[in-house]
Amino acid sequence: MTRQIGIIADDLTGANDSGVQLAEKGISTSVFFETPTSETTIDRGIVIDTNSRALTRREAVEATKRAAAFIKQARYQQVYKKMDSTLRGHIGAELKAVGDILDPDFIVVAPAYPKLGRTTVNGIHYVKGDKIANTEVSIDPKHPVLESSIPAIIQNEIGEHAEVLTKEMIEASLSDFTLWINRMVEDGIKYIVCDANTQTDLFQAAKKINSLSKDIVWAGSAGLAEVLPEVLEIDQLHDETKKIGLSQVMTVCGSLSQVTQSQIVYAKKQPNIQAVEIDTSAIFNDNWQREQQQYIQQCTNALREEQDVVLFVPSNEEIRREVKQLADQLSLTPNQIGERISSAIGEMVAQIAKRNEQLTGLVLTGGDTAKDTAKHLGGVGINLIKQVEAGIPLGTLIGTDKLYHVVTKAGSFGKLNSIYEAMQVLKGEETK
Repeated sequence: MTRQIGIIADDLTGANDSGVQLAEKGISTSVFFETPTSETTIDRGIVIDTNSRALTRREAVEATKRAAAFIKQARYQQVYKKMDSTLRGHIGAELKAVGDILDPDFIVVAPAYPKLGRTTVNGIHYVKGDKIANTEVSIDPKHPVLESSIPAIIQNEIGEHAEVLTKEMIEASLSDFTLWINRMVEDGIKYIVCDANTQTDLFQAAKKINSLSKDIVWAGSAGLAEVLPEVLEIDQLHDETKKIGLSQVMTVCGSLSQVTQSQIVYAKKQPNIQAVEIDTSAIFNDNWQREQQQYIQQCTNALREEQDVVLFVPSNEEIRREVKQLADQLSLTPNQIGERISSAIGEMVAQIAKRNEQLTGLVLTGGDTAKDTAKHLGGVGINLIKQVEAGIPLGTLIGTDKLYHVVTKAGSFGKLNSIYEAMQVLKGEETK
């Protein structure tokens, strides 16, 4: 079996939404929650979730290098560094970490995901027309993005100059483009940031660069991952995916994104759905174990009454302030607060699933919540199947005692009805 493409991601939802682009092209792809210790079970496509967005920069670099070394040793033909389409995480440091292991001619940086309104113009990154630093990502509790220029982020983090591949240069003649690339080589520039307003822009940029150099590390979001199989002429085998029809489904939401919160409000209003709201501050109280059992019982009662469940952490400005105050009082970092919350949610879901054998469908929102929940259920990875919609993948957990179908969704992804629609897909009742 030819090992065709290895992806390194910094959180689980990102790992899934990039890996599923390969799965939908017929490339068997599995996501692993940690760097594997063996090569015996890996597919033509592999995604390693380093979980490095939740780590310190030094830890993130070490985790990224381990993953890159495994992919190199396993002889994957292409390497893809998954980036967040809103630029959260240790962007420059992790790109350099991969480059240190693989020493490519170029690292092509293209985080645009036009289908979801993420675009790049003159190296400046936008979400639905707004500079990224002017969106809610600028107040992200863990990784606030305060700079919209991708070259500036790279320069500030690792001191490396990045050249912007503009739309004009993408559309230039091959001879002009070759001169541009040769100048990059002469100047010792390894980082190419790609402008993109459309998927076609991503395809054309990747194809042009690939025509002049085969020793490339590709870096981007699910947008670039979608076009690469065709650009790289990777063999694609298509299988018909069967409709799923599960009897019980549960959404688990740990994301504070206002996009997800609006999706939760919509889902709560739909018939036969019971919403259970978690008091975030209660997780840090001495009597949490008792309160936890009350939430578990609420969910269990609803499932036994043949209702589907939405278990969620609410978010608004007041709650964000309360959580920050808690962090200060307990001398915890924002990452540590997030870890406590996602671990508590994962533990609850595992207990709920144990009490309810028919619960085998989960919609997991937020990367940390998705991973902690999957791990508490005994999962070590995910076999990817298809997308419910752009950037929202479906798969099955690897390593669990019973078969779980899971949909994972990054906090800021999707339309108003995306969570509800994902629940319906798992039940075989999608409305599309």
